[in-house]
Amino acid sequence: MSERGDKGLTCGECLLNVSKDSPFVEVVGAIDDFQARLGLARVLLKGDEEKTILKIEEDLTGIMGSLFSGTDWEQGKKRIEKIEDGIKSYQVRVESLDNFLIPGKNEIESRLNLCRTGCRTAERRIVTLKWDREEKEGLDFDDNILKYFNILSKYLYLMWRSKFD
Repeated sequence: MSERGDKGLTCGECLLNVSKDSPFVEVVGAIDDFQARLGLARVLLKGDEEKTILKIEEDLTGIMGSLFSGTDWEQGKKRIEKIEDGIKSYQVRVESLDNFLIPGKNEIESRLNLCRTGCRTAERRIVTLKWDREEKEGLDFDDNILKYFNILSKYLYLMWRSKFD
């Protein structure tokens, strides 16, 4: 194994060397962190919720691959619809959303709250990458990726809230 030293670069989009603080690397790092949080929550879930979180983790792998290659995420529209359906099912189960909750009632709701905040962090990094690609570089960006994270944070919020009841 050859030691090249760290010059602040890593292999990034389309196998090009990019700065480790580039918007692309920030997005991939945020998604990676978010995916790890999901795995931590999934081990406490059962049934459909466990399967859904696993599918979201698989989505994130696909999204990172699509960002890496500079292509559109093929599953985007289908997965957005599925998450929107999940939002509807949680909305009927969760009590009024007009009060603030303090995390820490139990382990699973605490872990889901970490997932929700990780999703929001990744979403903010995606906004930066989208702007960087479209405005600075004149490249297209798959809007389904940003939309997915936006609705996914709402889904995780409702899932988290459901664990307080």
